Amino acid sequence: MRFGELNALFRGLDNAFQTYTNQIVDKIVSKEDLIPPVPVLTRYSKESVMKAFVKKEIPDYSLPDERKSSQINVLSTSKLCVQLNTLHYAINQLNKLEDSIQEQWTRKKLNEGFRTELSMSDNSKSSSLSTFDGSRKDINTAIEKICDFMGTKIIFWDMRESFINNLYKNNVSQFRLETITEELDSVLNELCDVIVEPLRDRLVTGLLQASLDGLHRVLLDGGPSRIFFPTDAKLLEEDLEFLKEFFISGGDGLPRGTVENLFARVRPVINLHSYETRVLIDDLKFANQGNRSRLGADFETLLRILCHRSDSEASQFLKKQYKFPKSSG
Repeated sequence: MRFGELNALFRGLDNAFQTYTNQIVDKIVSKEDLIPPVPVLTRYSKESVMKAFVKKEIPDYSLPDERKSSQINVLSTSKLCVQLNTLHYAINQLNKLEDSIQEQWTRKKLNEGFRTELSMSDNSKSSSLSTFDGSRKDINTAIEKICDFMGTKIIFWDMRESFINNLYKNNVSQFRLETITEELDSVLNELCDVIVEPLRDRLVTGLLQASLDGLHRVLLDGGPSRIFFPTDAKLLEEDLEFLKEFFISGGDGLPRGTVENLFARVRPVINLHSYETRVLIDDLKFANQGNRSRLGADFETLLRILCHRSDSEASQFLKKQYKFPKSSG
């Protein structure tokens, strides 16, 4: 085979794998289609809480249109895992194929009479052989995108009712994290049964990140059905530890250091829930004057903590300062 023909073979295979990879990625919908709109910020209303207990209303989160929903539902966990396995296998085989072609090309040139040392011309040709760099880049990007997508889909779509809609609904003790453990464990088992070992931790890390994103949303943008007392912070911290150990799984899961680093984002939010309302209001006023929060929080986070605070002091402050409406229940 001539040099030009060999390069053409490289380019043809590279283009074929890029086309295959792009066809997989094109079927992945945007993560924004999976996440329901953030509820409007409101202030605590005792009447709305009573209504929520009696009526058990389901949050009115708009969903994608039927066509988009069908496109999402067809992307099952097992199907996505198989696609990830295929991409992982493809990139491994491409590396082996590239090395094999390079080796055989060099051997061919040596057998043609250049046994002592390749000429400068042949060295130049050998070094300029095409590679599968385009395919490798696209496949690695696709693997990252699918792993991130899967975590978000599982938490915000497949487990939307139990996690996003019901976790801590009405009061913390009624729907704690342990109520969704069985469902989450089932998802993890399905995932780990199918995915190849080299991709397992990357995929589970994506699921953990999405779980923390969901928890962060519930704590700060949970809507009028989420109300918190300072005393709830202890229960929330217990749940956070429970979730951490769930993903570490006694050393059989993710590395403890990886998990701890990801949890660093949520811990400060739970800590803020432990402060009395007056402390939060004073810090919000202080931060609103261009100062740095004494509690280490930004203005928007403090505001959201107060919107979910179950007392009249927070409600009256939000009414007077920001004209927030009462939650309608």
